[in-house]
Order: sequence, then structure tokens, then C-alpha cells
Amino acid sequence: MLVSNQCYVLNCCCVHYDSLILPCLQDKEACYILYRLDERNAYEKHLWVFLTYTPDEAPVRQKMLYSATKATMKKSFSSGVLIYDISATNKDEMTLKGYHKHVESVNAPPPLTREEEEWKEIEENQDHVDVGTTTRQSHLQGVSFPLHDDALAAIEDLKKKRIQYIQLSIDLDKEVIVLEDAADSLKPDDIASHISTTKPGYHLYLFKHTHEGDYLESFIFIYSCPGYKCSVKERMVYSSCKSPLIYALKEDGVAIDKTLELDDPSEVTEKFLMDELHPVQQAYRPQFAKPKPPGRKR
Repeated sequence: MLVSNQCYVLNCCCVHYDSLILPCLQDKEACYILYRLDERNAYEKHLWVFLTYTPDEAPVRQKMLYSATKATMKKSFSSGVLIYDISATNKDEMTLKGYHKHVESVNAPPPLTREEEEWKEIEENQDHVDVGTTTRQSHLQGVSFPLHDDALAAIEDLKKKRIQYIQLSIDLDKEVIVLEDAADSLKPDDIASHISTTKPGYHLYLFKHTHEGDYLESFIFIYSCPGYKCSVKERMVYSSCKSPLIYALKEDGVAIDKTLELDDPSEVTEKFLMDELHPVQQAYRPQFAKPKPPGRKR
């Protein structure tokens, strides 16, 4: 049914979609097409598809006119009956195939960012193996990678205080946590020289120190990640493995007293570790006494 020389109303099933719509299209003439579906909404009203066809060859004035009047056309419909709004500049987009393509794009999930795509790849490729020094099952959220034998041996030496420092890293290809570095003795101010500035890492340090006259030995876990100097995949994997790894270490008897995260190795000094382990208690400060309001004048 021809409503005007610019708007067509069609009512038919999708079988006749192309045969009804394509004849209405002209190479240099814009138009609106309202296509009624057999489907109905909750109020038993038919659902409609609103199509706007503005070919590239159409006059600029006509394109502007259709752009300005489109909102008014859509307002003439009751709320909830226009299910799809399709705009096209060529006849291929106005076909039934173009209609289905539009429906798929509308109902498709939003596109993933690069970080989300890499995270999805990690979740799909990881083997869901246990993290730990034994076969105990961990139900913590995160990527679960096992510890290599060399890493297990170094953790045992550290636990028994035969060494003072170990560094663990993740072999992304083999999906295993390996021993990267170890030191029998290491001063707190020298830890920074063992921390990479280009890739993440896990560090376990036995901090031997004196506090308020008492000699203490504290296990400190440090997760270092140099910000955007490493890949998104590395940041995600290391971050996700951190909690399950700490849990596995504690389960194996490593009494971790403090967990730290940093992106700058130069932050790690003896003073920094002391401040983190034994923060200075602020002295009590009495609250400011609000002065009494002046009495009323008589």
C-alpha cells in the first residue's frame, strides 16, 4: 500500500520479504518502509520493522529531510511495537539476508576489548590443574598452575630457613610455576636488584630484623608487576595465579606474615619492609572541641 511517494507499509511473512521490499527501492530516491511481522508483543499488537533507505545517489537535501523527519515517524508508533530500526544506503542491506544480519548484530553480545579477548583465551586454554605442593584441591578462583620440582625444593629450603630468598615465575607455554632465582643470604636493600623491570614475578623473602628489642624472622610475599612494560596476558595470568599460590604456600607451612604488591622495584628497602610489617601507631589526638554558640543578647 502506497502511503505517499516516500513511505510504504508492507504486511507479509518473511518468505515474500524481498519480493515486496526490493521493488519499492529506487536508485536515487530515499524512502521509509514499514514492515509488519506476524509476531505480536505482550499486548497482542503486531511488531514492526522500520526501514530507512537513503541511497548514496540521493540528493543531499533529500537525505537531510529524511534524517530530520525520522524521529517524528517513529513517534507515531505505540511504545514497544517497533522491534528493529534498520538504516541502509544500498539495496543489499534491504534484502532478507541484510535483515537477518541486522538481527544477529543487535542480539550479539558486545565486542570484547583486547584485554577481555586475551583473558578469554587464557580461560579456554588453561588446564584447570591444582595449585599446590601436594595434590590437595584448591577451590580458590583464579588460574591454577602446578609448581615445578625445583620450585618445591626451594620453598622447602626457605621454609626450613636454609635460604633467605626465592623468586618464582610462570612458564606460560608449559603452564607451570618455576624457580627463577634464589639466594642463601640477601640484605633487604638488595632485593630490588633481583626484581625484573620488564616482567612480573613472585618473591618470597625471609626478613630477619629487630623490632622493639625483639629479634624476628618474618616471611614476606611480594608480587611485582612492572605495569604496562609487560604484556596484558602476563599481567592477567600472574594476577590470577597470585591468590591460589599464596594459599598453597600457607597450606604447605610457609607462614606468610605480609603480602605486598608493587610495580617499582626501588620501593623495596629495609625501611619499607619495616613500615609495612610494623606500621607506626599514631598517637591519640583529642577531637577539636567546638566552641559553644554565644548566648542570646537581652
